[in-house]
Amino acid sequence: MNSLTSLTCAVLLTGSLLSSQTARETTSYLKQAEISETAGKVHIVANSPRPLAQILDSLREKYGWAVSYEDPQFISELDLVDAEDPINHARRTNLPRGGVFSVEFPSGAEEETTLQLVVDLYNRSNNPGRFELRKSEQRNFSVVGVEARDRHGQISRQRALLDVQIMLATRPRTASETVRLICRQIAAQRGVAVTVGVSPRKVLDQTSLTVGGTNMSARDLLLRTLAATRRTIYWQLLFDPNSKGYFLDIHLKPTS
Repeated sequence: MNSLTSLTCAVLLTGSLLSSQTARETTSYLKQAEISETAGKVHIVANSPRPLAQILDSLREKYGWAVSYEDPQFISELDLVDAEDPINHARRTNLPRGGVFSVEFPSGAEEETTLQLVVDLYNRSNNPGRFELRKSEQRNFSVVGVEARDRHGQISRQRALLDVQIMLATRPRTASETVRLICRQIAAQRGVAVTVGVSPRKVLDQTSLTVGGTNMSARDLLLRTLAATRRTIYWQLLFDPNSKGYFLDIHLKPTS
């Protein structure tokens, strides 16, 4: 048995035990995942409406991995919970029905191996959504939501929002303008609003590029646009169960 197979088996065994302990909690979410390292193993505990996203946040902080995250559409009541708004505590809102999710893996594991194991373990948990790990030609990693419960409560395959084929005229423009145009094209093709939320506005406004094409995926165009900044950037595409739309948050990887 080679080392990669051994690592996979060991982590999957550990993850299966941890996944069985996954529980729903909506009143004591963590602001950030708790991460510790002992005896050559990294242990991370998340408790969030989006525990997988919170785990990825902790991996970015610990290792500097700029991995992107994309929600599926959460439309079933079984995938949602009525909870206190994390921003405006005076009102209630619908949130993904996440909760506790724990992972443990050997320290020093490679990025792709670790990310794949985390995704596999999450998909075996009872938390909402099912995800795939994607790697672009530029070796950018994205954790993409591809399944969630439908209106009948059954796990159903979804077409990832950024997989949609769009058309963008090839001409000079700023990165900010290009991102907004990509969002508009997605909305036109899929009938789902995509709003740019948090973003490094100054960097995007000051980056000029010429990008476009026909029948290209929105994800590929977004990758090309952000690559033109020559900065390490990742995004979070978050579904809003209240508006049924998405927010595209774009983040710069912090410089060390």
